Amino acid sequence: MLPLLARMSTMRLASSVPLQMLKRTQSIAVNQRAANRQQQALIRGGIALVAVGSAGYLLNKVLNSPVGVVPGTIATSKQMTFADAVEANRPFSPVVKEHLRSTYAHFAGGLGMTGTFAYIFHRTGWSTRIMMMNRWAYLGISLVGTIGALYATKSIDDRENPGLKYGTWAIFNAAMGLSLAPIYFMQPALIARAALMTTGIVGSISAVGMTAKREQYLWLGAPLMAGLVAVCLASIGSVALPATAIRTLSMLENVSLYGGLAVFSGLVLWDTQKIIAHAEHARYTRQLSPINDAIGIYLDFINIFIRILAILDSRRRK
Repeated sequence: MLPLLARMSTMRLASSVPLQMLKRTQSIAVNQRAANRQQQALIRGGIALVAVGSAGYLLNKVLNSPVGVVPGTIATSKQMTFADAVEANRPFSPVVKEHLRSTYAHFAGGLGMTGTFAYIFHRTGWSTRIMMMNRWAYLGISLVGTIGALYATKSIDDRENPGLKYGTWAIFNAAMGLSLAPIYFMQPALIARAALMTTGIVGSISAVGMTAKREQYLWLGAPLMAGLVAVCLASIGSVALPATAIRTLSMLENVSLYGGLAVFSGLVLWDTQKIIAHAEHARYTRQLSPINDAIGIYLDFINIFIRILAILDSRRRK
């Protein structure tokens, strides 16, 4: 639960970066680009998606090449017996496959609900109200609302109270959508490009995690949590420091954006293998919760998307 709260807090702090960029402009409303420029941005986003997907494929080939071991021998480079190699590269069981399908379906559903709620809140004027709020009040209210909804969602059993579980999950996505609604003030082509790049990154890394040997990357949990703490502290510093500390603010924002991008990309890999391990070690399918397992990947996606969007917007303004 604590890692999820840390990710949510980091997301809240990072989301203030594009909001601060918007407040520095003379008007809240962002003028639409010409149609040809939007098409060019979408084309560049598509090319970036193809590039990221190709990189993920190559990374998968490099990291997850099958282990060739003759029966009865030991692979000295890997220190792995033939039985261990078969165990590490065995196909998924039907239970694991079904849990993965259900988890990623709920992950996609959560993103769809969040985007829909964010658009509705933006169209009804809540984006303007959020932009006019004190940033500390915004962070406090949004954190309390989303943490409460997250705790309720995680604590309810899927099998005993499915209706209540899905209800609290919808409230959680609505709270996330409300806090992300001001993003719709940014250029649609920029949002689409960031979404395409984020989808490529998360999809490629998830594919690596699914095709890797069992529990190969679970050891990354501890260093990633340490990196998450560092990113969270940098995000707090970038919000708390006065605007006069230009160099320090610039350094902290870079740590929050680029360091956070690396940390949350690693968390996608870790969460993917954790979902698989959870499904394989569960004695009964009723012990599995696709919604609970999807929340980790969901928060990783949102954090990566916000950072890519902030980076693209910052480069556009230069």
